[in-house]
Amino acid sequence: HLTGDIHAVTAANNLLAAQMDARMFHELTQKDGPLYDRLVPKIKGLRKFSPIQIRRLKRLGIDKTDPDSLTEEERTKFARLNIDPTKVMWNRVVDLNDRYLRKITIGQSPTEKGFTRETAFDIAVASEIMAILALGTDVDDIKQRLASMVVALDKSGNPVTADDLGMTGALLVLLRDAFEPTLMQSLEGTPVLVHAGP
Repeated sequence: HLTGDIHAVTAANNLLAAQMDARMFHELTQKDGPLYDRLVPKIKGLRKFSPIQIRRLKRLGIDKTDPDSLTEEERTKFARLNIDPTKVMWNRVVDLNDRYLRKITIGQSPTEKGFTRETAFDIAVASEIMAILALGTDVDDIKQRLASMVVALDKSGNPVTADDLGMTGALLVLLRDAFEPTLMQSLEGTPVLVHAGP
């Protein structure tokens, strides 16, 4: 794996893809109330929004911090991303060029309840996450760029971001060891800093 950067990018990229598909599945199979309860569960009798959920509420124009104060309409707006399965832009990645993965169908297991869609694999170094890792100026800049990645459009044509999926923190954790360059040496023994991908 050389520096491990490509592996970290692959893990982060595919986690985001898996979360997006899981979210689409749960929105298809649950009513608004139970979906909201899963996103903002009661813990010891209390509901509390996480910081990433507060950011989503602000983007939606909902200026409330108490989960129990949201109207039914606000709860639905918050809980449902309404991702259009034909407008998903985020593919899974693998670190090799496998032509048979350029177009695939996912969701064929009976547990997916008939929710299938066409998607594809890209090569890992082509992931937007790799570009962010290579170009980010510091951890805060990388965090902001990851949060803003558009993964799909909703059924109204609005962008759905990694932050809407609540994934920014998880992506940062997976990438944390790849933030800094790796000190290696050439075959001749010359020190060299290696960072990110081609």
